[in-house]
Amino acid sequence: MVDINLILAEHQTLETERLILRKLQLEDATEMFNYASNPEVVRYTSFEPHDSVETTKSTIANFFLPDGLNHWGIVEKTSGQLIGEIFLNIIKEKIVEFGWILNQNSWSKGYMPEAARCLFELCFNELGIEVIQAEHLTENSKSGRVMEKLGMKHLGKVYSYFPKFKQPILTDYWAITKNEYILLH
Repeated sequence: MVDINLILAEHQTLETERLILRKLQLEDATEMFNYASNPEVVRYTSFEPHDSVETTKSTIANFFLPDGLNHWGIVEKTSGQLIGEIFLNIIKEKIVEFGWILNQNSWSKGYMPEAARCLFELCFNELGIEVIQAEHLTENSKSGRVMEKLGMKHLGKVYSYFPKFKQPILTDYWAITKNEYILLH
């Protein structure tokens, strides 16, 4: 049996051609605040824009650090800047959900598909995952485009609940199996 937590702990840092995925640290608060405070960036997320660096520090301390095995900061290699984060949530045995947030200055540069492919490789080749799923707010077509680039299949729409919206919100549901991913690569 695969020890998922051990493998995740052994992969504190992952690397792609242009990016370093590494565990978030309290020292990332200022750079994270740069995108977490932008209403356009957080428009499609489950949280409100951060109103201060202290809020961001608290989020790192209370959310990212305790759940650190499943979250990576995305650092652009050339600038050394933290430009976003990407995460995996283990839903059931052999199934994970992934998601991300990215600084608006880094949109449309192909960073998210690049970072996600790195995590897909980890999931399918080392963690023994059979299905990766994701969802995005229906109105957020850019996230859907990233999922298309990753070879994920749009399987329909579902309602999700995010407290900040105070009502169920329609989301698009996507997934890819290990076998589908292997056939694409």
